[in-house]
Amino acid sequence: MSPLQESRAWFPFGLGREDAHMRLFCLPFAGGGASNFLSWRTRLEDAGVAVAPLQYPGHETRLGEAPLHAWDDMLTALQETIMPLLDRPYVLFGYSMGARLASALAARLANAGWPPMQLIVAAHVPPDLPSPALRAIGLDDDAFKALLLQYGGIPVEMSHEPAFWEMVLPVMRADFALAAAPFAAAPAAYPITAYAGADDRHADAESMAGWQRFTTADFVLKEFAGDHFFLRSADVCAALNTDLARVRSADLHPLVSA
Repeated sequence: MSPLQESRAWFPFGLGREDAHMRLFCLPFAGGGASNFLSWRTRLEDAGVAVAPLQYPGHETRLGEAPLHAWDDMLTALQETIMPLLDRPYVLFGYSMGARLASALAARLANAGWPPMQLIVAAHVPPDLPSPALRAIGLDDDAFKALLLQYGGIPVEMSHEPAFWEMVLPVMRADFALAAAPFAAAPAAYPITAYAGADDRHADAESMAGWQRFTTADFVLKEFAGDHFFLRSADVCAALNTDLARVRSADLHPLVSA
């Protein structure tokens, strides 16, 4: 696959408005794909934000590819994909597993001289707390299915379809391996905003407040009505509009390499 084809695979829906002054890279949850963020474009791009949702191998438009299991492999691939696209200020948004990936990716990009304006993490505890995904280690298929159903993101009617599980289980195994992988994280110089679901049993607001330990800059915690998948019901876009506008102020803007 050529570099151009590789980039298109990671961004099957494009990078959003070309004339936007800020780019929002969105990293999906375990089992999720880039399509979950497409509805944000109509509300965020009018505010000058280009919404660029990433597609992991093995997900949605990349079903024919093997999913990535190894933490370093995924992060290296993400960094190589995003680095050429840092032609304007950017923000990383990660949901659940995507929050862990976004946190580690932000640190890598900052070390390379290209820190994000802001890191927004949703629905996953900070790196110094055990990931809920650790519960999946060693489970047989039936137990793993039961665990997945506890998260509430799988429609009940689909859960009775063997063909659905045949397609989903390998991807979810890979994603949970990524979400469970330990990684060292130090406090960053860029601001962090954390989003929590009021009824999320896997990452409640009290746990999400711990993300403050990972920034020496501004920190904001916001709680939304809903469970682990509050993304699908709460007005996250309204919060994003506020947070992205706030971080554009000079006192929160980290220096970006020329």
